[in-house]
Amino acid sequence: ALCLVVLGVAACRAARFDKSVARRRPPLAMTSAYAGTPGDGTLAIGRLQRCPLRAALPDGTAVEVGPFRSNDVEAGRQLMNDVITEGRAWPFEEPFADEVSYRGYFLSHAAFVVRDLQTGRVAGAFYVKPNFPGRCAGVCNGGFITAPAFRRRGVGRLMGLAFLDFAKDLGYRAAYFNLVFKSNEPSVRLWDGLGFERVGEIRHCARLEGVDGLDTAYGYYYDLATLPGDYDPVQCFTEKKKPNES
Repeated sequence: ALCLVVLGVAACRAARFDKSVARRRPPLAMTSAYAGTPGDGTLAIGRLQRCPLRAALPDGTAVEVGPFRSNDVEAGRQLMNDVITEGRAWPFEEPFADEVSYRGYFLSHAAFVVRDLQTGRVAGAFYVKPNFPGRCAGVCNGGFITAPAFRRRGVGRLMGLAFLDFAKDLGYRAAYFNLVFKSNEPSVRLWDGLGFERVGEIRHCARLEGVDGLDTAYGYYYDLATLPGDYDPVQCFTEKKKPNES
């Protein structure tokens, strides 16, 4: 789960993207990890070289990672509101009251779902959007939610691997996740396991359900320029490799 803008040295350094990348990026409103214009989650996704992605979860379930469809939006909002109510992974306290507010947060740029190909159920959802405005818009942020019925089945890892591929194709130079709570052990294991660098720590940061006192939050960074030229997220997922081992 991701929130609060934390400008670390690594994030600022990565934000110095060259003019050729800037020309490839769509015009950006003043936005950040929290604000945006309600959209449909398809901004610039025509640039993606591999979308949708198809893979099999370790239990054999066939899934697809692709853009939101119109009938996925309410399912995505419900997933978002459920994790807000759980109070353990995201910083928000109030659910998104309507579709417009959810679209402004989650679907303002590029957003995707993991879909069970047999049942059509949404197994997970994530977005890719600028973490900071203006001169630092080359650093992206991501938010990830796995549906309860699909937790501990590999969906989070598949979304993380797809995120790296999509973010690079969209023209971002780096990814920075602002708040990964220490008590959210599956998330910590995921980003450590995918080779993200833990570059920040905010102590006494968050009031979370089921956690005594205030939890610590970590900041995670990934230099997208380090992805191999032959990086294949589905191959990495299937063969249980890190991105730089592809």
